[in-house]
Amino acid sequence: MTIMPPLTRRRLGALALGLALAGRAAQASDLRLTAAAGDRRFGDGEAVTPFWGYDGTLPGPVLRARRGAPATLLFRNGLDEATALHWQGARLPLDPASVSPGTERATPLLLRDAGTFLYRPPLLGGEAQLRRGLAGLLLVDDAAPPVHDREMTLLLSEAPGEGPGALLANGERRLGWSVRPNERLWLRLANGTANRVLRLALPGQVLTLVALDSQPCEPFPLDGGRLVLAPGQRAEILWDVATAAPGVPLQVARFAGEGLDETIAVEDAPARATALPPPQPLPANALPQAMDFRRALRWDWPIGGTAQDPILAGQANRGPPAGAAFRARAGSVVVATIRNESPVLHAVHVQGHAARLLDGLDDGWKPYFLDTVLVAPGMVTRIAFVAEQAGRFLVTSQPINADGGPVAIALDVA
Repeated sequence: MTIMPPLTRRRLGALALGLALAGRAAQASDLRLTAAAGDRRFGDGEAVTPFWGYDGTLPGPVLRARRGAPATLLFRNGLDEATALHWQGARLPLDPASVSPGTERATPLLLRDAGTFLYRPPLLGGEAQLRRGLAGLLLVDDAAPPVHDREMTLLLSEAPGEGPGALLANGERRLGWSVRPNERLWLRLANGTANRVLRLALPGQVLTLVALDSQPCEPFPLDGGRLVLAPGQRAEILWDVATAAPGVPLQVARFAGEGLDETIAVEDAPARATALPPPQPLPANALPQAMDFRRALRWDWPIGGTAQDPILAGQANRGPPAGAAFRARAGSVVVATIRNESPVLHAVHVQGHAARLLDGLDDGWKPYFLDTVLVAPGMVTRIAFVAEQAGRFLVTSQPINADGGPVAIALDVA
């Protein structure tokens, strides 16, 4: 496993060279990561802003690993309060242990899937730490990456101490990207906010979604160049830069509010005379491609309460649940019906599992996996997944644009 610094405006010119060197580098068997306080200016003339970050950067460094290769993470807590790491998207059971201030902990990692993952404090109790800057991307590589010219990462987060309307792109006020006509970019994106739905739009551009929530999907074009990401969601997009306009308007907005709005420069020299052929699917991870619903466990997860005091499946746990609300044997198929009886939009996240979004009228499903789904007030959503491995897993429901944090239930698999 190796560490690549986060993408900033100063590094854009050296991106291609850095990626080539990273591709030739041997994969290390371990890495170190430190959570600590820092401060920085986001622009000329701005005041110094305190933040919490990993390895002194905002966001944290981009970590790289290879699928199936064992590694060890040595995590040190340089903060003045306990913290822990949550690997959003990784098919791993709940690890309840936290790291006390001034101590460190070694954790073995065996990442089963290739994809884009988010590392951050746990969903329960870590919202304040996340808003102060603790987040980063983990990229797990496969032996067969997609055909592309450049790989670019984009972690969207809230500016520390500035309220929900201020967004950062890779820790910057502005992205400062430049692209070339007929260039194919491999965009690896994540919504690193605590409770904001983000909409990204590149009008007039050809964007093909090839992975969602760390799992490859059937490639399909995004209508109008638009993508909506719930808190913690990740996506991989192949962007074939259209040649018509001298500048590409990039818009990133939070749900029901403003955000980033800028223009990406388009260079004169094209990458090639014509665009590349349509993208091919990414190699699939080892997930069940079929599910037998005849003996499926069918669970109801109603959402109730208010934005400040949500309830999920009759429970109101704001901390780790004492017991399991649902139990399954390893290998069981689960169909969960999520009915939002509350007055606010919720993002429901199933930890450690990749689920199918089922159709409304039958048990057919959408052509992608996900681990987070948005459920509007009065809406009924059904998901299906295989409870593959033993352990405890959390299901969290986060009211959108509400600052109270998520509510959770526990799922035990034996």
